[in-house]
Amino acid sequence: MKKPSMIEYIINMTDERYFKQKIKSKKKASNYERLHIRVDDQIKYCNTCKRAWVKNRKMLRKKYDYYKQNHIPSIGKEKKQCPNCKEQK
Repeated sequence: MKKPSMIEYIINMTDERYFKQKIKSKKKASNYERLHIRVDDQIKYCNTCKRAWVKNRKMLRKKYDYYKQNHIPSIGKEKKQCPNCKEQK
């Protein structure tokens, strides 16, 4: 089989079917990305105990997951008092 020339390659790549296929693949990817939730947006930071916490999405005994102090940076996290500190008051 003969290797296509540069002009033939460009003609094949600018074919309308090729563009439609690329657009479909981009639409599928964008639909898939909308289903995901960024974990960084879900994590909150408690100013009282200086720990990061997040609501546990799994069906286990504990309702919230707490991270060690200074384990997760507080920059960009929503500042909200954790349920543990609310109960202690």
